[in-house]
This record gives sequence, structure tokens and C-alpha cells, in this order.
Amino acid sequence: MFTHRVLLDLEEITGLDAMRVNLRNLSARMLRGVLFAALRDAGSPLSIEEAGAMLRPGAFEHIRGALIAGWVASFPDPDPDEDDAPPFDARAQPLTTLNAWAKARFDLRLSDEEWLAMTPRMLHALSLRNLDGMRQRELMLATLCAHTVNSSFHAPRSPTQPSSYMLHPWPEPEPTPVYGETIMAAFADIPKTKVH
Repeated sequence: MFTHRVLLDLEEITGLDAMRVNLRNLSARMLRGVLFAALRDAGSPLSIEEAGAMLRPGAFEHIRGALIAGWVASFPDPDPDEDDAPPFDARAQPLTTLNAWAKARFDLRLSDEEWLAMTPRMLHALSLRNLDGMRQRELMLATLCAHTVNSSFHAPRSPTQPSSYMLHPWPEPEPTPVYGETIMAAFADIPKTKVH
């Protein structure tokens, strides 16, 4: 697995931003660095030259496939909402190892050692859980705000909703499509009456 410790080693060895590495397009030299960083974290005493010697023609594709599988398992699944996002967003900053460390320390209160031992997928799961807890707390205050506004002397004509007062509202649920079979099934349950 590619923990943040391995990613930091990888950045030091290759000079690349580890969060942006694409194992499918790496040269054999870069792949050697990835293999060495992963083996070193697993406790292997091999040198980088010995790790490079493992990448002989018969084993190259097998090792590369195993590294790709470990890489994919270590990172969070892509967010489907990002497909709908514009190709360039000036406010969005790419996640770097420094940003991941800051998020772990400030938002999740993790120690350096806890963060180093985690994969980006694990950190992402904790971040989602933290966001859910934040939304629960915001909902309690937002419900109180909405009730206060709706009960005030100058209450709005249409009542405000708690979601209007949340800084991190839950995403709106996707509308469920209605198919003809669903409508026919609903009409089938209505008792038939004769029209005179």
C-alpha cells in the first residue's frame, strides 16, 4: 500500500509530486523509484539498484501491474461530481502531500506518525466522516435559525429552510426518474368504478 510515508519517499527519489504520479506513463527509471519506496516501507533491505534489477523483461509488466493495483487501492475513488465540473477552476487547488498533511493535522487532529502510516484513501474516508459530523452540528444550529426566523414578528411569507443556514449543506438528492411501468402500476392499484 502507498502510505503518505511512501509518497514522501517517492517525491524525494523522483522529484515528482507524488499525488500527481501516473504509474501507467512512468519510465523504467521512475518505476524503479516507486518500487524501491514501496519495498523500503514494507521493511525490505534492498537498495535502489537491487530494486531496479527486479524489473527485468520477464517480470516488468507483472511488477508494474502489482504497483498499479496497490496505487489504485491506496487512493480514493474519483468523485463522480468532478466529471461535471468545469475543466479549470481557479479556486480549486490540486491536493499535494503538504495540503494532505495540513488537512490531517488541522482538521482531523492526527499526529505526524498517524498521517504517515495512512494511505490517501484512509485520510479521505476520515475527512468524509468529519464532514458528516460537521453537517450534523450545522443542522442543529440551522434548524434553530430557521425556526427563529419563521417565528419572528416579520416572518417571511414562505418559511425558510434549515439548509439555507448551513455552510456545508448535504448534496441535493438526484430526482428519481418516473417510468411508464411505475405509472401503470400505480393506476392498477386504484379500484375500478363504473361510470353511469
